[in-house]
Amino acid sequence: MLFVLFTIKFCLILSTTAENENQTSILPDRSNRIEDIYVRFYNGTSTEDYVDMPLSQASRLVDIKGFDKNSPTVLYIHGFIETAQQESIQVVVNAYLESRPGTNVILLDWSNMSHGSYLLNAARNTKKVGAAAAEHLNSLLEAGLCLDKVHIIGHSLGSHVAGYTARDLQHTYNKTVKRLTALDPAFPAFYPDGVVMEHVNAKDAEFVDVIHTDAGGYGAPVRTGTVDFWPNGGKSIQPGCPRFAPVPLSDDNLCSHWRSWRFYAESVRSPEAFPASPADSYHKFRDNPCPEQGMIYMGYKCDTSANGNFYLTTNSASPFGKGMDGLYPKSKKKLDKNST
Repeated sequence: MLFVLFTIKFCLILSTTAENENQTSILPDRSNRIEDIYVRFYNGTSTEDYVDMPLSQASRLVDIKGFDKNSPTVLYIHGFIETAQQESIQVVVNAYLESRPGTNVILLDWSNMSHGSYLLNAARNTKKVGAAAAEHLNSLLEAGLCLDKVHIIGHSLGSHVAGYTARDLQHTYNKTVKRLTALDPAFPAFYPDGVVMEHVNAKDAEFVDVIHTDAGGYGAPVRTGTVDFWPNGGKSIQPGCPRFAPVPLSDDNLCSHWRSWRFYAESVRSPEAFPASPADSYHKFRDNPCPEQGMIYMGYKCDTSANGNFYLTTNSASPFGKGMDGLYPKSKKKLDKNST
């Protein structure tokens, strides 16, 4: 059944991509050139303050006012048919700018290569973009950026660009990224393992944490990191999302998929908002009498020494984090009654 639902959704994605692009006034330039990839450094207190430069000139970032090569650096990589002004980027970047001053926040803008046909264009470009990003991230590291403080974050298709970037940096330049975060990594063309392209995986960095929110839909259906978080079971329909949203790639249809970056951005602002409990499955998590045992936090404050699958529940609207209450899929009152 899962495979059938996925096949239907994937076919709809492919058939509606062109129509969706026309409706959203997506970039007219589809030259698919590595030369047209940019990095955007946010050098102020909001997403309106930034400096853009070609990826090939990324090593110049160390000379820009406000960039500190010794500070933590976040490289955020957007997903399919997204542009630099997309809400997902704005929300995550603003969370860092407003809550984590002193962090270098950089966007890898690969808009020109993330459009067109999902399968024939965007998905296949992830490897090419990742290799280019690795080359110029290495140049930035050679210019003095501290490797141990680099954190790569990717959403959806951007998660696989992140995987290719970290993988190529490791294999070609012998440099291993400390942490890579994948926000509901894209399912079509990447799973099962190597069906078309290679998906992000636990070997790409010293620590890879994954947040699943639309598993088996737009997002990866299986564990793919060092630590995988499955809020509300990790699948559609996430609490608060429409139960009926048949139009592929519409805001309602993407609601569960987008919860991943909403959750992560909230964790940047409130690091202890999303405690999660280890379990073999969501079913076992729901029936777990000791939900706080082995607990770690999902998102920004994730324990990088952890390993395995972790589960939690969230609210249906912002703020999504329930704190410790998120470890109790059933009410505390009911749990206490059952334990007496």
